[in-house]
Amino acid sequence: MKRLWSLCGVLFVVLFTPYLLANPVVVSSQFKSQHTLHVEYTLDPITQQQAFSNTNVVWQASKGETLNLGMTLKPLWLKLSIKNTSLDDVPLIFSIDNPLLDEVSVFHLQGGHVLFNTKIGDAVPLANRQIKNESLLVSLTIPKASHSEVYLKVKNNGGLRVPLSLWKPSEYLKHKSKFNLLYGLLVGFILSLALTNLVLYGFSRRRYFAYTGLLLTLLWLSLAYLYGFGYRYLQPSGSSFQQLTIPTLFFICGALFVPLQGYIFGFAKSRLNRFQYWLAWIVVLVTVIMWFLPIHIAITLCLLSLPVVLIIFAGIAIKQFNREYKQPCSAFLIALFAFFCAIIYSALGVFNPFNLNIGVLSLTFICFLVCSLSLSYAVIKLFLMQRDAEVATQQNALAESKAKDTLMRERLELQEQARQDLEANIEERTFELQVTLRELEEKNRELEQLNMEDALTKTKNRRYFDKKLLMDIRRSRREQTPLAIIMLDIDHFKAINDTYGHLTGDQTIQSAADVIKQHLKRPLDEVARYGGEEFVVLLPNTPLAGALEIAEQIRKAAENTDIIVAGTTIKFTLSAGVYSAIAEDINNPSLFTDYADKALYHAKQTGRNRVVSYPLPD
Repeated sequence: MKRLWSLCGVLFVVLFTPYLLANPVVVSSQFKSQHTLHVEYTLDPITQQQAFSNTNVVWQASKGETLNLGMTLKPLWLKLSIKNTSLDDVPLIFSIDNPLLDEVSVFHLQGGHVLFNTKIGDAVPLANRQIKNESLLVSLTIPKASHSEVYLKVKNNGGLRVPLSLWKPSEYLKHKSKFNLLYGLLVGFILSLALTNLVLYGFSRRRYFAYTGLLLTLLWLSLAYLYGFGYRYLQPSGSSFQQLTIPTLFFICGALFVPLQGYIFGFAKSRLNRFQYWLAWIVVLVTVIMWFLPIHIAITLCLLSLPVVLIIFAGIAIKQFNREYKQPCSAFLIALFAFFCAIIYSALGVFNPFNLNIGVLSLTFICFLVCSLSLSYAVIKLFLMQRDAEVATQQNALAESKAKDTLMRERLELQEQARQDLEANIEERTFELQVTLRELEEKNRELEQLNMEDALTKTKNRRYFDKKLLMDIRRSRREQTPLAIIMLDIDHFKAINDTYGHLTGDQTIQSAADVIKQHLKRPLDEVARYGGEEFVVLLPNTPLAGALEIAEQIRKAAENTDIIVAGTTIKFTLSAGVYSAIAEDINNPSLFTDYADKALYHAKQTGRNRVVSYPLPD
């Protein structure tokens, strides 16, 4: 009996539902998927009760096309009828194929009663979704032999594009697996290109690789946000930042084309280049300002102004087309055009000015892929061409260097030969000069000896004594040691000269000098002929007692010395004046000789053959 009633219910649904519902989606146990759904929609400001009861609601049919109402801020109500013609409950996956919608409220009704309701969208946390997926998915169970109604209330600040599809869970899983595989391969390929460029920058330090890597990374992020993966993995808290993140990424990508164009087309300091760079900085500034604007104004500003900016960039690039780097420039223009097409396609999908049936973003994906390939080819080709030019320059420089080396070797050989000849001449002249210098040095030494010695006594002369006295005075003051000086004079020398003659006088002077020299034991002690029959002795580091002792020894030795001239024995005596002190005034060296001379004069006045020290005795 139950099966009979079920059969009757099925017949009722099959026969009468077409008259009750407009173009319902028919599902059964053999149902797999349907990508074009006939829905009814309205933008009238109605309440939930009005929508469910259809009271004073004017519904419009979508005619089976992707519903795209352009940039409108009004909430959208949609109604979808589903009938189940099988004798079993049919589980379905209801997919809203636009992950960028802010908020979608889903209500499943049967016979005016709400069987299920949920709220999804990128303004709702991922944890609140019935199915934790980057896509907007709702799981529905359609009772057997029945018809149901699904109501959707959609709110979005970035355009009302609501592509819908209905899937059997197993079929959707197959479809999603294939999509994720293809999406992962293509997006992974773009990411690998970005990483490759960054690695090349690390090796080559060419900045255009860094700019390309950054631009491709931003394209990869844009695709992640466009397909909902940015929301799922980067912003799962429900903040609707991705509505601003996508135009931000678009703006920055557009600005990054400018430095790349500078490297590929060559840096030319012209008004066009300066204008282009200023325009790029304005784009960056607008990107910052955009975050303080309402979302719909920010999106409109991006999608309307960025194509104009890209056209300006392309015009400047075409005007400055570099024939030397034709292939990189052409590839850059292709990449710029592909990015331009992606922005135009996105703008058409958001604003829908021509009622285009734009349901998915596959063309954006393709444009980004072409842009990534073209940019990578452009910078790699540019690098290879620059490297070839550098290699050619190095080879030319190497050839020139080899030629210069050959000439240099010949010059070096000539110079070596000339050097050897010169060295031989120099050695010969040097030997002659050394012989001459040695002879000259010997003559100078003899001359110097003559200048320092007294010819008669072979002692130091007065000139040497004056220099030596100044040196010893300075040492005495520096080291604070006493300096002693002894002035000696031959007594009654004039009588010897007058009696025996000048030859005997000279022998007497020589004997006196010999006696004095015999009593000087230290290397620094010096005796000099001061003048006529007068001698002076310098005794460094000698106190007065020591100087008196030496003077007394000299006096006694002279007294005991006999001079035999022509069989005649002549005796002579010496008088001595002694002075010893620590030098204080180096600018008055005659002070020592004056004091010693005064002591000598006193010795002469008091009987001769005496030693007197200064200060004079009372």
